[in-house]
Amino acid sequence: MQYRTLTRDRIKVSALGFGTMRLPTLQDGKVDRSEAVRMIRHGIDGGINYIDTAAPYHDGDSETVVGQALKDGYREKVFIADKFPTWEATQQSDLDRVFNEQLAKLGVDCIDVYLLHNLHKGMMDSVRKFGMIDWIVKKREQGKVRYLGFSFHDDLPLFREIVDMFDWDVCQIQYNYVNEQTQAGTEGLKYAAEKGVSVIIMEPLFGGALANPTGKLAEVFTKHGQNSVDLALRWLWNKPEVALVLSGMSNRDQTVHNLAIAGRSGVGTFTEKEQAVIAEAQTMYTDSFPVQCTKCRYCMPCPFEVDIPFNFELYNNITAIPGSATLMKIIYANVLAATQRASHCTACGECEQKCPQHLTIPQFLQEADAALRG
Repeated sequence: MQYRTLTRDRIKVSALGFGTMRLPTLQDGKVDRSEAVRMIRHGIDGGINYIDTAAPYHDGDSETVVGQALKDGYREKVFIADKFPTWEATQQSDLDRVFNEQLAKLGVDCIDVYLLHNLHKGMMDSVRKFGMIDWIVKKREQGKVRYLGFSFHDDLPLFREIVDMFDWDVCQIQYNYVNEQTQAGTEGLKYAAEKGVSVIIMEPLFGGALANPTGKLAEVFTKHGQNSVDLALRWLWNKPEVALVLSGMSNRDQTVHNLAIAGRSGVGTFTEKEQAVIAEAQTMYTDSFPVQCTKCRYCMPCPFEVDIPFNFELYNNITAIPGSATLMKIIYANVLAATQRASHCTACGECEQKCPQHLTIPQFLQEADAALRG
């Protein structure tokens, strides 16, 4: 295992973190606890020392499984990352209630890395209303958490704003070789790192879509004799701004494979030939977009609050990589506010007059809504 540093304290963390959002399940959809525990412990025995969980993962079961896996001396070998589900706060007392429930599920007195979960435009009013940042600072002062951070699914301007609003230890962003211009993106990655905020990567394989690419994207790797998972992960680890990469492993083989890749990772280990393959894959990906939106945002603001570029981003992803459909639909339904979704378009035409690409925006928004709700 290769190790990197996290936070300004420069704690030593494994390049590969174990994400527990996609644990093995039984036929009834519930977590296969015995296998999940074996997998997590196998990962730790292989050098992983960062375990990431959250309240909503596996309908609330992930935290309990992690707590079970970290018994028998395994707790002392790892850093635990958990997240406060910001959307569950309807009154001030919810903050302590949920936090105490999380401690109980994990069976710990202190969470090493605690993040505000899924910050986006629709959530910021609640963050301010309930003083969530001041609240997690108090938890740190009480010795119940060590490091503070946030996870993020929105656009770059908001990401910059959140990075600048507090002296965060870490942030967690969706990032992979097809998402360089998506959400926080490469610019956000570098911005946070320059500010001294350690950047944790989630969705390195785009919800699994980049692990088993289809169509022309798959052909890029086949003709060059390259493994798509190997290149996707090592492309990330080649970047000095990346503190660690989370992988949501679902079976033992994935764990073994990812451990082996992590062992070969490092800044400066990605060859020019491998970079050329990634560049070809990126071009193939963007050429397959149904909407050639450049995200210039000249169409914004929409008078009816539709987030036009974000809707096109989701639609492009779901079309270019069919395996990303589930993730894109979740983001459409849960990250975007109702007024921000493509379905809220009134076809007023104001955006079309501003678009440098002369896109038929209302028509594409209608297509996007059909794809993202279907």
